[in-house]
Amino acid sequence: MTEHDLRREPAPRLKTARLRFGIVALVVPLVITVIGVAVILQWMPDLPDPVAIHWGTTGVDGFGPPSTFLWLMIGVGLGIPALLAVMTFATGRESWGATARFMGGMAAGMSAFALVLCLGSVALQRGLDDATQTPGIGGVIAVAFPALLVVGAAAWAVQPRVDATPGASLESTRAIEVVPGERVVWVATTAMPRPVLWGLAAVVVANITLSAFLFARDPGSGWVSVIALAAVCGAVAVTAVFRVRITPEAFSARSLLGIPRVTIPVAQVTAVRAREINPFAEFGGWGWRISTDGRHGIVLRRGAAIEVSRVGRRPFVVTIDRADEGAALLQAYVDARPDHSVSERGESR
Repeated sequence: MTEHDLRREPAPRLKTARLRFGIVALVVPLVITVIGVAVILQWMPDLPDPVAIHWGTTGVDGFGPPSTFLWLMIGVGLGIPALLAVMTFATGRESWGATARFMGGMAAGMSAFALVLCLGSVALQRGLDDATQTPGIGGVIAVAFPALLVVGAAAWAVQPRVDATPGASLESTRAIEVVPGERVVWVATTAMPRPVLWGLAAVVVANITLSAFLFARDPGSGWVSVIALAAVCGAVAVTAVFRVRITPEAFSARSLLGIPRVTIPVAQVTAVRAREINPFAEFGGWGWRISTDGRHGIVLRRGAAIEVSRVGRRPFVVTIDRADEGAALLQAYVDARPDHSVSERGESR
């Protein structure tokens, strides 16, 4: 079957998958949220004012107006699913896959979670004169999480399986031949798109502000936010930018901090190609990722990537500019190996 056929064959199934995704990610949460809001409105006259909205290890430790649960039901039950749906439709316009199916299940599950959590919290306080008398919420949470899993699994099951269509291979802009004894080194940097980097910077700044506020207010508990801030900064530092290097000896990629990193000796490379990558459809997102077919690597943006096939392991992928140039050079080093036969060269190309 040709690549063109592979792209055309799942079209009806793809249409069904997107339709059912829309039902489980938007319609189901809307119905659940409407039910939740209607019940809460009916029960509100029986609630104390203020109501308990947070429970700690010693019982109720946070209070708010009764309308809090209305906004929580709307925000978690409908807002989050709608956000997941919009993000999935926007990133999956040209391809669909297991990630989209998972997002549909998560959207429906989150709505069910919000329904049980909000209605359970309100039910505990009906008829009370003082919210401090509210019993523990452990039983409600014990039901809310199974509801998320059960509804999410059902939403997953009703969506048809559609495997992500791999991106097309890219033709090299020029042939590269390495003369015996010649040493050519290719170095390039790959980074997340600038809007994403600005978004991550905003998250870091927000965390710094929150950590400073909490630490100034209570140094004892403020350390928790400081640790969380360090974790966020570390995650950004090791995933935002990578340096890729191709030499006669190996292909390597490492973050600005040096870890994580990967080195693939040329002796272990069986084939190299440049190809188009759809991060969401093929890898479920951005960063150091693993796809449903076992490929893994550095997927920071949509577009061209170098895919390195190797002995005994799944291919490694890195999205980067001038991927065709880097892939051609690495393939030239593979072809120049004494143990690389003519037949192997033909297969790798």
